[in-house]
Amino acid sequence: MPEPLTFSDWIRNRRPLLIIAGIQIVLLAFIATRVMDIVIVEDSREVVDGVETITLRRELIGDPLLFALAAVGMALPLSSKNLRREPVMLLTVQLMIVALLIFVLWPVGQIFVEGFEGSGGDKRFSLENYQRLFSRPMVARASRNTVLLGITSATLSTLIGAVVAYTLTLTDIPWKRILRVLVVLTLVSPPFAVSFSFILLFGRRGLITYDLLGIRAWSIYGPDGIIMVQLISNIPLAVLILMGVFSSMDRDLEDAAEDLGAKTFRLLRTITFPLVTPALLTAWLLNFISSISDFGNPMLIGGDFQLLAPQAYIQRVELFDPQLSAALAVLLVIPALFAFALQHWISNRKSYVTVTGGARTGQIRKLSGWFKWPLFSIVLFLGMFNLLLYGSIFVGAAVKAWGFDFSLTLRNVKGLLIAIGELRNSLFVAAVAGVLGGFIGIILASLVTRRRFAGRGALDFAGTLMYAIPGTVVGIGYIIAFNAAPYLWTGTFFIIIVAFAFRRLPVGLRSGVAAEKQIDPHLEEASLDLGASRPRTFAKVTFPLLRTAFLAGVIYIFIRSMTDLSAAIFLSSARTQLFTVRMFNVMVRGSPSEAAAFAALLIVIIMLALGLLGRLTGKSFVDLFRIT
Repeated sequence: MPEPLTFSDWIRNRRPLLIIAGIQIVLLAFIATRVMDIVIVEDSREVVDGVETITLRRELIGDPLLFALAAVGMALPLSSKNLRREPVMLLTVQLMIVALLIFVLWPVGQIFVEGFEGSGGDKRFSLENYQRLFSRPMVARASRNTVLLGITSATLSTLIGAVVAYTLTLTDIPWKRILRVLVVLTLVSPPFAVSFSFILLFGRRGLITYDLLGIRAWSIYGPDGIIMVQLISNIPLAVLILMGVFSSMDRDLEDAAEDLGAKTFRLLRTITFPLVTPALLTAWLLNFISSISDFGNPMLIGGDFQLLAPQAYIQRVELFDPQLSAALAVLLVIPALFAFALQHWISNRKSYVTVTGGARTGQIRKLSGWFKWPLFSIVLFLGMFNLLLYGSIFVGAAVKAWGFDFSLTLRNVKGLLIAIGELRNSLFVAAVAGVLGGFIGIILASLVTRRRFAGRGALDFAGTLMYAIPGTVVGIGYIIAFNAAPYLWTGTFFIIIVAFAFRRLPVGLRSGVAAEKQIDPHLEEASLDLGASRPRTFAKVTFPLLRTAFLAGVIYIFIRSMTDLSAAIFLSSARTQLFTVRMFNVMVRGSPSEAAAFAALLIVIIMLALGLLGRLTGKSFVDLFRIT
């Protein structure tokens, strides 16, 4: 007959679970102290016989609902038997759920809450803000302009990107290697730097329009200028997506059509481009999201053309109307979320399969001259135009006053020396955000690819959601969520780092997922069979194999954080101002040569980071941007 368990034996057998339970209690207590607080406030005041009596009471401030959601988020994984058997894994899943709830879902949700609240502190559901909005012709005009601009920009950039990607992947044009680099060159700078270079070349005192062609009547400011700038900025994304698809297409399908007498144009129209329809739709949707969420370009080159993202900023920062700003953010985020959900559905479909065993992929087509050289001319023009844009930035940084005095000078370097504090802030924020986002991305990737538990798909979706949220909406959401007591985080390095890390988290997550799928699960199973714990297995086996993906995610998030403006302009303060915000203010102030020096320095920093990333991953310049 077995001896009965003593209390000490019971404790010893359940020690890991008890430790985890203790950690969970401490974590919940920590969250409670961060999101809620009890303050002493005056309840009443009365004077009796010349003696004033003040009655005080305790009042709960903060977000009890957020604490309740965090508690529910920690409780949900307890329903999984697989996770309950592994306490450390259980705690990891709980931490990821809580982090995504607080820093992804809560800020986005707060935008909808504030957008549908009444004015004057009325917390009840109300459509008052939207009645106020749509009573103003400006809002209807901005909404219509935003959607039409998104459709136009996405359609043109995707069509041109498809032609360029096909030419660079499947044709025998010359200079393909250098042209691939030049075509995607605009990815290395902040998007609004492209509009700035357009102003240098085609503005009121533009080098080409004013000095060379003598054009006075035409203006770059307005919808035409925004569309041109967004085309140059968004074509590279379509090119990168479609180059990968074109390179994996089965040549046998086109050979069969050619054997049946199909000519080149008919072949492209009936076989080649229909087969890449899902990739075309994906590129269109991602470019649509990029276009409607664009903030810096319309602010610089939009003139009086009204769009939702700049209007949300103006309502919040200049007109001090946070509720109308939140309502505008809701109008901006709804089409972005719809496009993201549609893109997610398309990317998960298993149709349009063209690659099977023994397929011949990526073979070069020898085209006739009448078809080959026009394609080559399009790609060459785009590459040279990008080179011209970036050349204008570096030349502008070296002259005294662009448009007036083109003599060389080092005077613009003084402006950079004055902004050394902002540069230091940006380097610090981007580096920490890169490490944090890369680490969380690798942990999430390991959970969603290697573990089986209820809610795994929802965790993956929440980790990817920020890709669809415009930066303007992220900034407004974080202000609403974390600018009141007991947080008061707005304007601190902490909230900027967290916002950057979670906004770019999809990059770290997707690169981690891609790397995890290349690792044989038997390696981890062998470690576990030899007695190693799962945390030790991850640290000694899995993570070393994921190190390249982790570093790639870190540097990629660093690059995007260094060039971010739309969220940074809401979250930074005078003490924590970032380099891109200072550069944007200089551009708006109308100091083109000084602003060019800022943009040139930032481009050099990004190129150095890309060079380091290339050495770590062994990828070419173009392939570095294919981190998905």
